[in-house]
Formats: sequence, C-alpha cells, structure tokens
Amino acid sequence: MFSFFKRKSPAPVSGTEPDSPPLEGIRYDPDLIGTLKEDHQVLLEHYQRIADKAAENRYREVRAELGQFKTLFHSHILVENVKLYVYLNHNVEIDETRSELVREMRREMRHIGKAVNQFIATYDVWPWSDELALSFPKALEQIGAALSERIETEEASLYPLYQAPEATP
Repeated sequence: MFSFFKRKSPAPVSGTEPDSPPLEGIRYDPDLIGTLKEDHQVLLEHYQRIADKAAENRYREVRAELGQFKTLFHSHILVENVKLYVYLNHNVEIDETRSELVREMRREMRHIGKAVNQFIATYDVWPWSDELALSFPKALEQIGAALSERIETEEASLYPLYQAPEATP
C-alpha cells in the first residue's frame, strides 16, 4: 500500500510556536516527492496485475483489482492535489512559465482522473458481457499508456519544481 499511509511522527506546525509567523498554505515536505514516486511504482505494479489477470481471462479477479486500483489512484491524486499543487501554486507564482505548467498539469490530471473513473465504472460490473471482455484489453492499454506518459511527465517536469522555499529560484 502507499507509503503515505505509514504512521509518521507529527511535525511541529508552523505558526504554533511563540513569535512564529502565522500558518500559511501547505508546508514543504521533504519526503513528498519520494512518496509520490513510490506511489507511481505501486500503481504500475497494480496495473500489471490487472493486465496479467485479464490476459488469463480471470475477469472476476480483474474487477476486484480494479476496485483496489481505484482506491490507490484516488489516494495518490488526493495527496498530489492537497500537498503538491497547493504548495506549488503558492510557491511558484513568481515565475509565470512554471506557474502555467503547474496549472496545465493540474487541469490535465483532472481529465486523466475522469478517464480512469469512467474506465473503472465501465468495467466494475458483474458478470462481464462478451462485449466488455472484448473491449477491455484495448481500453486497459489506453489507460496504461496515458498513466505511463503522465508519470514520466510528472517526474521529469513537475516534481523538480517542488523545492524547499529557500531553494526556490
């Protein structure tokens, strides 16, 4: 399961110590990018399990795996939305090019999220008709291609923008 479910010691909250500035936005988390990259690997591994079960015509198990994939995917994008995008929106405003990249990546992720939800809703039925069984491999391949491309883009272009405030150019 995702590493962000692991218990961590609570970090002191800025703004709660005497003479500290008030709490503003989301604080930098030095473990966030590592956690998100681990999540990507878990999602890809889970995707492969779905593909393997589908190749063996084990559709009842595919359906169960899809439910787990959905939960993992939603948890990941929730953390990205709350911790990554909010932080970047607050800390990347000084550079319009980077700020636009963040906005565009966030919009694109909403579209990918909708496509994943629609895909899962389509195949989260039982029993599967012959039509669903025939359409599943192509639909799964399309979702996999979109997710793989997105993961590469996030890790190459978006995640490097996430820096501690004193390191932000």
